Amino acid sequence: MSQLREPAFDRAVALVLRVGAFGCFFVMLAGLMIGLFVHNGIPLSIERAGVLLMLATPVVRVLVAGILFLREKDWKYGAISFGVLAILLLGTLFGIGEH
Repeated sequence: MSQLREPAFDRAVALVLRVGAFGCFFVMLAGLMIGLFVHNGIPLSIERAGVLLMLATPVVRVLVAGILFLREKDWKYGAISFGVLAILLLGTLFGIGEH
């Protein structure tokens, strides 16, 4: 990889983070607004979906970065990205750090 990354790389990663943050905000806002009118478990489920979206955003960012590194033929950083992704997924799957 050259010393300067393509601006498209940074734009793609920024887009993932932006979509995740705004999507999370609007999903949680929808849950709060629905909660004003509906008093059952539906608003809580919508808010939980927003929190899950917030937690998934960095994972998707690592995945996109890994794919973009491999497209640029930067094998070292692609492997590091997928190693980090594997650690994140294993930690989620096995609850590493859970008491």
